[in-house]
This record gives sequence, structure tokens and C-alpha cells, in this order.
Amino acid sequence: MWVLLALVTGLSIWAVTQRFRLDPNVAGLLPERGESAALRQYLRAYGGSDLGMVLVADPNEIGLSGEAPTPEELQAVARELAEALEPLPTVKVAAAGIDAEGELDPLLVWRHADGAARDRLAAALTLDGMRARLRTSRSMLLAPGSGLAERIAKDPLRLQQLLAERQVVQSGFRTQADGSFASDDGRARLVLVFPAGQALRGDDAKTFVGEVTPVLDRVRTAHPNVYLGLTGGHAIGAATERMLRRDLIWSSNLSMLLASLAFLLTFRRLRAILAVFPPLALGSLWTAGVATLWPGGLSAIAVSFMSVVIGVGVDTGVHVYAALLEARQEGLAPADAARRARARTQKPVLVAATTAGAAFAALALSEIAALRQLGLLCASGEILTALGIVLVTPVIGARLERKAPPVERRPRWTELVARLTATRGRAIACLVLTALPMVGLVLGYGPRVADAIVAMRPRSLEPLAVQQRVYDAFGGRVGQWVVLVADEDAERARARADGITEALVAEAEHLESLDALTALAPARTTQEARFAARDALDLPQAAKRLERALSLEGFAPSRFEAVLSSMREPPRTFVTLDDIRQREDNEILLQRYLGRDGPLHTVVLYVLPKPGAEAAVEAAIAAADPRAAVTGYGRLESSLRTTLLVDLPKVGVVAAVMVVLALAFALRRPRDVGLALAVVAGELGIVLSLVGILEVPLHAYDALVLPVLLGITVDEAMFLLYRARQSGDDVQETLRREGPPVATTALTTAAGFAGLLICDFDGLRHLGAVGAIGSVMGLVVAVVVVPAGMRLMPRG
Repeated sequence: MWVLLALVTGLSIWAVTQRFRLDPNVAGLLPERGESAALRQYLRAYGGSDLGMVLVADPNEIGLSGEAPTPEELQAVARELAEALEPLPTVKVAAAGIDAEGELDPLLVWRHADGAARDRLAAALTLDGMRARLRTSRSMLLAPGSGLAERIAKDPLRLQQLLAERQVVQSGFRTQADGSFASDDGRARLVLVFPAGQALRGDDAKTFVGEVTPVLDRVRTAHPNVYLGLTGGHAIGAATERMLRRDLIWSSNLSMLLASLAFLLTFRRLRAILAVFPPLALGSLWTAGVATLWPGGLSAIAVSFMSVVIGVGVDTGVHVYAALLEARQEGLAPADAARRARARTQKPVLVAATTAGAAFAALALSEIAALRQLGLLCASGEILTALGIVLVTPVIGARLERKAPPVERRPRWTELVARLTATRGRAIACLVLTALPMVGLVLGYGPRVADAIVAMRPRSLEPLAVQQRVYDAFGGRVGQWVVLVADEDAERARARADGITEALVAEAEHLESLDALTALAPARTTQEARFAARDALDLPQAAKRLERALSLEGFAPSRFEAVLSSMREPPRTFVTLDDIRQREDNEILLQRYLGRDGPLHTVVLYVLPKPGAEAAVEAAIAAADPRAAVTGYGRLESSLRTTLLVDLPKVGVVAAVMVVLALAFALRRPRDVGLALAVVAGELGIVLSLVGILEVPLHAYDALVLPVLLGITVDEAMFLLYRARQSGDDVQETLRREGPPVATTALTTAAGFAGLLICDFDGLRHLGAVGAIGSVMGLVVAVVVVPAGMRLMPRG
């Protein structure tokens, strides 16, 4: 046996040191169906190649303070930064703007014109429309220093300007006339960076941030009055992994410290820690070895497994070591006491561990991958640590307890608790008080379901704060939708996306913004349809009208022969993606729209409906393309609420069934099983009430811990009832003997969860709060309900 343990331990050490990694991908925190499934697909297709952004801004513009740089200085800094980032090995392209040079043939503007723009263009080709626009063109030419003669000669009707007027569809980031990514006042600018690696690969993200950060530091030193902030998928991924690693280390160490303190308060013997914590660490190591079996690494929520395993795993050590000391106090030799302790406790502690493990394993039914990870890891850890402690702690304890055993102490608190239920009246009153919170919940007085987005995207991350400053500076807001089109044919996917765009343009009054590839490079079929609409206007006849209009408005038609000849034989030049890619800077824009998800080509549109117009926009999308998926973080709340409503009953029923089966196996008597279930029900009511009172956010990541608590905290009732059977239902004897161990197990479990309270990741903090409250309340209810039930229903 010891050889097998050594082999397993060696393999675990190798796996943890060589294969253990964290997964910063937020997709693992999303359900696997509905809009969340679409967002997972979007993250797979676009999250890996997410653009990086550096915000270059006046500190006062984004809510900070400092000496204000001029817009010209910010422009120079943005260009300097782009030039400095471009040579980095992890950077494909860095740009402070796009190529704004070159003009489009006025008769090619139709290929980029949506329905509304085509209507404006058609109106401009009537005789009256031509004359009105020519009059404006003449006024512009007469303005002092206009310098527009050459441009007007090429496009006297200013059709390119007409295309841009009231344009609903935008492409990419806001640009100014010089092509720079800048706000209108020039006090906030962006440098876009196309990284070489994948944002969802931890090493790639860290390497990219590691190379970019020194460049930012050098530029900050040279321009101390300019704010520089890095955001984007790589920056968020690297920061998330740092946060998770820090959370894992600090929370597990705090859990170990708090559990040790609870242990010491009970046994008042430092040697007890030496007997329990080495096998606990061994079991935790084995569990960490199991964690390396997940090829993608551990998600943000699953990181909490170590703290939970430590807190819950100590429970076994408490009961085993308490039994060892009790046997020594009864006069047994150390070796005999070790055998007695193992024989007396192995069945109840292993049943308790299996019950808790089964409750954790019920999380495997969740639609959220991170919760499945957490459940399976905690289930493994619960059983593995219990096995390690049952096997090893009696052996170590026998060596440590060779001296005279400690004098048995009678904790006074157990006597006070016994008095609470000393009479039938008091016992009934205690049962009623513990049941009142559950009655309140039935009547609808419960905690509110919070927004899970807060838990999923922690606001304390600096790249997310930078992202919000970009929104603030450039006029955006949280809530943008992602309309995802996936197709096996790339051209067909682009055409479908163009069709959705056309439908949304017709709903322009319901939109704050619409960002789509069609404004930059429509699909070939879209361009053909738009050219057909142009040709239906009979441009050769329009050339005759233009020649007449020019004469009527005092222009010499001969000066405009180039445009007149073009109208007589209209060009049909199609723009392709290769044309866009001829300049590397433009590749940055294409990354926003085009992606791959396995065999599927994906195209996305970014839509921001006006408040209150969401239903109309969603209906327009569905009518244009029923197969398109609408997703985005702004739409996840309802999806996560649905997941919670689906998962909670499944996990709760399975956990409850496991608890009932374990209680029936361990206790066998209907009265005892009923009392244990009453403890669980009372605890659940109190926990939910306290969660509401303390305003702990309840969401998909911590609410699913509630049914798991059934399996964890039922231990206290189970051990009290198990001891009551041995003491002949003597309440005082039961509490005196079993009260301190169950108090310690509850407090060490609470300590495990409490270690998560220092985490930066919001979801882990909330999970820790619910778990700690549940563990403490489970103890309180158990030491009240079990004695009360024994008073009211004595054994016959």
C-alpha cells in the first residue's frame, strides 16, 4: 500500500510541476446553449486573435487629473508609440490610424451604399437634385482658400460626400479626416495592435504584454503628462491569469491558516496539526494532479477547489484525531488507540466524505464548464483527502501521542446549548425559530438574483478599467450586441451579414450604432446587387442630365468630361478582401469582422440598440436571417438566469437524493434521518435569508453551491446522531463528546470558504461568502435541531 501511495504521489508531483496551468478564457464561465453558446463561439472565433488597444489620452479627459497635453502632442505620442511597437516580435501590425489618402470613383460609391444611401444617390441624379448639389458645389469653390477645384472636377455632385452623410453603417473604430483613431476633440486617441499570438493561450498573452509593457513605460517616462493604458484580449487574458494565480496562492494559504487556528482552538495541541495536515496536503496534491487532466487548464471558478478541499478535508482529520485522543484517555496504548480510532471513524468519515463528494459531483450536471470542473475537483479532493487522513493520521498520531493523554476538557458552550432545549417548550420554540426563515422564503421573501456579468468580468482588472475609459472617451457604452453569422462558405457568410445590415439600416431610428464589414468590403453578391440598382438609374441618360445641369448652373461641361465619360460607361470594379489587405494597417479592421470556428467561416456585426428598442432590433435581425445568433455580454444576464433556473433544480435534486441515501445508509433510523433533513432545511432557509440581508450577490456561480452545502454540512447532524446512538440519546453527553469535533469541522469548512473572501475575482468572493455562511449556519442549526428532536422524539 505504501509503495502505491508513493507512486501516486510522485506522479502527482510531476503532473503539477509540469502540466498544471490556469485558463483565463472567459468562455468556460458561460453556459453551453442559447445566446451563451453563441458568445462561446464568438470567443473561440475572435477571442484568440483579439486586437490590442493602447489608449493615449489627456488624463483629464478620462476622469483623472494632471497637466493637459495638446492634441498635437497626443497625435505625436500615438504615432511614436505605434512605430515603437511595430518591430516587436509579438506584434504583427501597430497603427495609430488608417490610410485616408485616395478617392473613390464617384460611380463606385454604390457598392458601399446601403438602402438609405442608395435612395439619396438616386435623388441626386434627378435634374433638380443635380442642380441643387451643383449650386452648393459652386458655393464651396467660391469660399476663400477652399482648394476644392480638383476634387469638384472629379465629383461635381459630391456623391462620395453624399454616401457619408447620415451614414448608418460604420466600419471599425472612429477615425478623423487624417485617418487617425481619435475622438472628435483629439484628446483621446487609440493605437491598435494586432498581436502575433493567441489571447487564449496564456504564454502568448503573457509574452505579448511582457514585450509591450516596457515600451509603454519608456513612452510614459518621455511624456509624463500623457495617459497610456493597455487593453484588449491579450492584456485581459494575462491580467486574469495573474489574478487567478494570486487568488489560488493567497486563498489556499489563508484557508490553511484559518483551518489550523480552528484546529488548535479545539485540540489545544500543536502536534495534532502535525498528524492531520501532512495527509491533508497529500490529498490536496493528489487532487491537484487530477486537475492537470483538464487539457485547457483550470477556469476562474474552479481555482477555488484548493481552498474548499483544505477546509472540507480537515473535517476527516478532526474526527479521526478526536477518536485517537478519546481512545488514549480510555487507557489504550498508542498503537491500539490508532487502530481503535481508525476502526471507529473510518465508516462515518468515509460515508460523510462520499456524501459531500457526491453533492459536489452533482455540479457535473451544470451547463457551465467551470462549475463542472469545480464540482468534480472538489468531489475528488473530498474523497482523496479523507482516504489520506484515514490511512496516515492514525499512524502519525500514534507516534505523537506516546506521552500521557491530555485531560478531557468539558467545553462550557455545550452546556449552554443543551439548556436551550432542556424542556419540551424550549425544544419546540427552537424548532419554530429555525423554521421561520424557510417560511419567509416560501412567502417570497428571499435574496435577489444578481447580475452574473459582474462575477464573470471582474472590474478590478486594469485592462477592463482601460476598456471602460475607451468607452467613456469615444462615446460608447456597455451593452453592444454581437450578431454572429456562421457558414461553411465564406462568401455566403459575408452576403448573409450584408443582408442583416440592410435590414437594420431600415430600423436606423432604433440604433445608436451599427458597425459592419459591408461598409468596408461588401460581399461580391452584395456589390453586384448594388451595381444593378445603380445601372437601373440609366446612367448614360443621367450623363445627359448632368451636362444640362452644369450648363444651367454656369459650369463649363467640358471641364467635367472625365466624370461624364464615366457615367456614359459606368465602371463595375469590385472591391475584394485582398484589396483591403494591400495596406497592413487595414488588416486590423478586418480582424473585427472575420473569423473561423473550426470548419465554419464567421462574420460579425456590432449593434447597439437604443434603450427600449431592443425588441424591434432583434425582430429585424431574426426576419433578415433566422440562423444568425445574437449574443454579447450585454445580453447574458437573462441567459445566465435561465441557466441558474435549469441547473439549480437538477443539482439540488441529485444532491438531495445523495444526502438522503447516505443518511439512510449511515443512520438507518427514520427519526434520525428526518432530524438530519430538518437540519439541512433549516440551514438552507437561514443561509438564503442572510444572503439577502447581507446583500451577497446570488448568481449562477455561487447559488449552485447551496445544494452542495447539503452534502457538506449534513456531516454535523450525522455525527451528532451517530454519537447519540452510542450515548443512549443523552443530550448532554452527545454534545459534550461530539460538540467540539463538529464545531471544529464546521469552522474549518467555513475557514476553507472564507479564504476565498480575499480573492480579487468577484465570483470567488461571492462563492466564499455563501459557503462560509452556510457552514457556520449548518453548525448552529445542527446543535439546536438535533438536541431538540431528541427531546421531543426520544427513542422507544
